[in-house]
Amino acid sequence: MNLTKLIFSPIDPFKVVSVDNQADFVNIYVQSRQRICRCPDCLSPSKKLHSYYLRKFRDLPTFGKSCNIYLQSRKYRCLKTECKRKIFTERFDDHFEPCKRRTKRLDEKLLTTALEMGGRPAERICSTLSMPVSDSTLLRLIHKAPLPPLGQLKAVGVDDWAYKKRDRYGSILVNLDTGKVIDLLPDREEKTLISWLQGQPAIEVITRDRYGKYMRAATKGAPQAIQVTDRWHLLKNLGEAVKRVMVREYTRLSRAVAPKTVDEPLVVPKEFPAGKKLAATEGVIKQRFDEMKKLQAKGLSNNAIAKSLGMHRNTVRKYLSTDVLMRKSYGERGMIEAYFEYIKERMEADPNIHLKTLWTELKQKGYPGAYSTLSESLTYYNIRVGKKARQTKLPQHAGSFFKPSAAAMAFLAPESKISSTQKKLISKLCQSSTQLKSTRSLVKKFRGLIETKTGIELNAWIAEANSSVIAELKSFATGLLSDLQSIENAINLHWSNGPVEGNVNKLKTIKRQMYGRASFDLLRKRLVLAPD
Repeated sequence: MNLTKLIFSPIDPFKVVSVDNQADFVNIYVQSRQRICRCPDCLSPSKKLHSYYLRKFRDLPTFGKSCNIYLQSRKYRCLKTECKRKIFTERFDDHFEPCKRRTKRLDEKLLTTALEMGGRPAERICSTLSMPVSDSTLLRLIHKAPLPPLGQLKAVGVDDWAYKKRDRYGSILVNLDTGKVIDLLPDREEKTLISWLQGQPAIEVITRDRYGKYMRAATKGAPQAIQVTDRWHLLKNLGEAVKRVMVREYTRLSRAVAPKTVDEPLVVPKEFPAGKKLAATEGVIKQRFDEMKKLQAKGLSNNAIAKSLGMHRNTVRKYLSTDVLMRKSYGERGMIEAYFEYIKERMEADPNIHLKTLWTELKQKGYPGAYSTLSESLTYYNIRVGKKARQTKLPQHAGSFFKPSAAAMAFLAPESKISSTQKKLISKLCQSSTQLKSTRSLVKKFRGLIETKTGIELNAWIAEANSSVIAELKSFATGLLSDLQSIENAINLHWSNGPVEGNVNKLKTIKRQMYGRASFDLLRKRLVLAPD
């Protein structure tokens, strides 16, 4: 069989001269059969040969061995006097690109493997397949590869992602029709997203969370698009509100059975603590720890304590192995220690100083932390400033029977997935607190709206939540109403010039494609009311 036809296609201008079969690799010697070559600058043809030179390429493996191709290429003289390039090399765009040491088909296989496996795993796989390459080379291939064209985007989802959690974030954009990531933005700022959206005028729907900058960016960057609040984030925000209710009620029920406490005057510590791990003195976890210790003193086993408090036995075993509950220690707390002397002077000079004022003064002195970081750092060192100095300390004993985070999850879970234990907990919580009973009712109704996608009842739910006495749910409902109004304004602006009837089928199609998977229908009765 002709080796040239085996290695190259009949239309390729190459001829295999010889093959050198070694123990671990195969060398293939190839000549070019081109008679005319065009100058890369002026594109004029030339037959005037200047010289020969040898090029070496790595190719796909042959019979399980690494393969090298040695190509005898030529240099030509440009016949056009006006052209600045006097001598040029032969060009082979189909297989051998200029300034490359690998064939085009080998690069394609390496790129595919790197995209599927990543850098180091792909390096190991390629070595096994007789295509040795480093992970750095594979990553360079990925960076140099052109991005696929976006095309006409109709439905786009936007969310944030973390370079480093709680430190630096970017934005991710997903094509909801294909479920594929289409772009990553370097931050989650309003201007960045606006400029990206303005380059996609065909977008019809944007799904997002309730982040204010995303809401404003979608309104300004794509005023023609319908904004849909992502269903998962709605449930997440509701869950956070319910957890705050649970923590508040846990504290209230704990105080009901705890010894009476009195407000303590502000005491400026004589010596501020050094940077070491301190014992926890308050908080829900400390209350639970004290409960475990008291039950242990009564002679109960770890399993009995876990069953009584609704905790895992391994968690109980971990906490009971220590005599004192230590606070979590974070590296960034240490930067407040350099300002302890100034904080002490200010607290002595003005016992009622506000934490915001203290933070502003520290920033002028070079303190790099944020306001929340200062607040958490002072709490960690048990230094009470401003409002925290006048608050009543949490009781050191708790007689509650539930864990706030677990109770919040039970309240938020769908009816079909609530276990018998969770049902007993929900029933007991509703009997012990009227606010928890109202919370359970509102959460159940809201989840029903999401599952049945009956957006027409959303305003009624917001009104009911605002009329309740549960501050956390009122805050959630207020934010939801603001978000809903911004969505309605965008819809009214977009569809004000066209008949509503002509848009219903179009929006129902979008609803079937997207809302059933990842979004909650917040479109009002003017547009989408008919069931799927």
